Amino acid sequence: MLKLFDRQFVKYILVGICNTLFSYGVYSAFLFLGFKFQAANLMALLLGIAFSFTTQGNVVFKNASKVTFVKFVVAWLFIYLLNISIIGALVQATVSPYVAGAVATVPVTLVSYFILKYVVFRRTTPVHEKQ
Repeated sequence: MLKLFDRQFVKYILVGICNTLFSYGVYSAFLFLGFKFQAANLMALLLGIAFSFTTQGNVVFKNASKVTFVKFVVAWLFIYLLNISIIGALVQATVSPYVAGAVATVPVTLVSYFILKYVVFRRTTPVHEKQ
């Protein structure tokens, strides 16, 4: 069961803030350059995957490998579709693509944590972290 202040979850949120700022900056830059929100979000996803895999895999879950990288990419394809669906629904409701992108980060962050923890970086043997 997830404890709200579980150490790993706190690390995930802190690392995720850095990853999100980077990705949202890329997203906003591509919107500013005239790209549609779908393309801007895809570019943010692609440019953020390498950095996010390294930080999440090594800092948070301590299980980065070639196998987990493949699982990470597949997971983020699903998460991208979820994100685009949320942004698209908000844009259809006349919300600015900038605001829609920011709002979508909340549910996408929660869903992605569970997917990464229990699917992508899941270990069969526990890792004991220094206290």
